[in-house]
Amino acid sequence: MTTDEAVRENTPAAIKPTQLSVRLMEIVSMVPRCTRILDIGSDHGHVPSYILENRIAERAVATDIHADPAETTRRYLRRQGVMQHAEVYQTDGLHGISLQAGDAVIMSGLGGLETIRILSESLAGHNGSFPPETVFICQPQRSIEELRVFFNSSGFTLDDEKICLDRNKFYSILRAKWTGAAARDYSLTEFVLGPCILKNRPVHFPEYLHHQRNVVKKHMRARPELSAVVADIDRILGEL
Repeated sequence: MTTDEAVRENTPAAIKPTQLSVRLMEIVSMVPRCTRILDIGSDHGHVPSYILENRIAERAVATDIHADPAETTRRYLRRQGVMQHAEVYQTDGLHGISLQAGDAVIMSGLGGLETIRILSESLAGHNGSFPPETVFICQPQRSIEELRVFFNSSGFTLDDEKICLDRNKFYSILRAKWTGAAARDYSLTEFVLGPCILKNRPVHFPEYLHHQRNVVKKHMRARPELSAVVADIDRILGEL
């Protein structure tokens, strides 16, 4: 056996880079380059690992309320060779985590109301104010309107939104920055559909409007005021 063959035989196989789904890639695309990201409810550790592997952030914190997912995240980060740049905690949301200026916090796959609870409790723990320029990237599974209302009324500025279509399912991804700003005068249509989505009309915008029209109409019996949102959707579709 030659020296080169011996080296190859005793060298571990190259680590396969982390691959993300379409939804998770869209979430990561909204993360600014920063010193630290926090992935809340990390589950399997793929997002923080991808971010560290691609040097989007220098360090990562991953949390999960359950022990098994937290351990799964640790194992994955070790396997990918990035654990030295990461911390993993079994905790509820942001409990016990002190945010730092410029942090980017990812909260994906949670309900909007659960996201609001976590952020409200963390705000209380930070004496009602987050460090400057803290960014929150959220992909709520439901209660998106309520999350937009919360951001607007609680000192956040909603600075970007994306529409993601993954496996024939629509997801809205919101990015909000802590600014301490006063609430803006958004309409019901903007809270339901997204002010940045309506302004920027990103990819999949027409399909998103048709989908949201069907969703909104299902809720009109309980909330008749949503008829104005349907009328706005029809008007916008007519302009496209």
